[in-house]
Amino acid sequence: MLSIILQMYSSGNPTNIANPINDASFQFDIKTAGGRLTLYQTTLCERLGWDDLSANVNIDPQHYLDSYNVNDIQVICCQADASTMWLVPEVVKQQFIKSLNSSKMDIKFSWVLTRDRPKGKETVKYERSVDPSDLPKSTEVEGVLNGSLSSFRIHNICPRTFRVTGSGDVRPFEQEVNDVSADLVLHHRNSEWWSFHDIKPLRSYGCGALSGPMAVIVSEETPQGFLGETLSKFSIWGLYITFVLAVGRFIRLQCSDLRMRIPYENLPSCDRLIAICEDIYAARAEGELGVEEVLYWTLVKIYRSPHMLLEYTNPD
Repeated sequence: MLSIILQMYSSGNPTNIANPINDASFQFDIKTAGGRLTLYQTTLCERLGWDDLSANVNIDPQHYLDSYNVNDIQVICCQADASTMWLVPEVVKQQFIKSLNSSKMDIKFSWVLTRDRPKGKETVKYERSVDPSDLPKSTEVEGVLNGSLSSFRIHNICPRTFRVTGSGDVRPFEQEVNDVSADLVLHHRNSEWWSFHDIKPLRSYGCGALSGPMAVIVSEETPQGFLGETLSKFSIWGLYITFVLAVGRFIRLQCSDLRMRIPYENLPSCDRLIAICEDIYAARAEGELGVEEVLYWTLVKIYRSPHMLLEYTNPD
């Protein structure tokens, strides 16, 4: 079945075309029993292609990206300052501080990426909670919220390298060992806003002065055309499973209980065969299992021998 799907794919001759990231945004939330607050959010992110990077930049010293087309690799560099002010009423802030001391804290990050394809999955989101062992102390977060501290640090917030598949899934690299760690800073001036400062200097990644969230994205190519869009939506494995289920269902409907059927179509006369079948059921009903077995094997021998089958179904 898989070979049939692959043959369909190859015969349709869908051409893979680049499917780069057109837009990116990053969000950082903190959640307690008292609710969820968005601390940092930015949509001010630049997208740099492999060719736009300086020759001195080495974003892949372990050579994890060597197997990918350089045209599919982009570096997303975001500004450190949030693109929105932090407008949280004081009473809400105080209630949230109370919940920090009385419940567990959960910190989440999310990347939202937009591409042109596949249709229906142009926007994808990758969200994950920070491991509890890497969370800051609740007293540190409380200190920043009430103004006694200016920042708190979080380690291993998120992976730095992602792969966006042709079917629209976001997956971090399995070899990823260089997670992002950052300082979250709350500015108190005429207005309040958060900043996200990556601890590791990002100049080595080509981001220059942009010290906000950063990611290396491999956006895989997608096939074009009707067949290509279908494969992009379902993936070749999804299409394979669909065919297996559909064809399997059809075969089951057509072949169910075949072992209980005695083929008799297109035979001249089946009276003698029907009489043997009736005798089998009669012997079973009377408990004559020996007679039933003899009659059953007689029927089997008839169907195994074309000569005997013609003899027993001869209308004369």
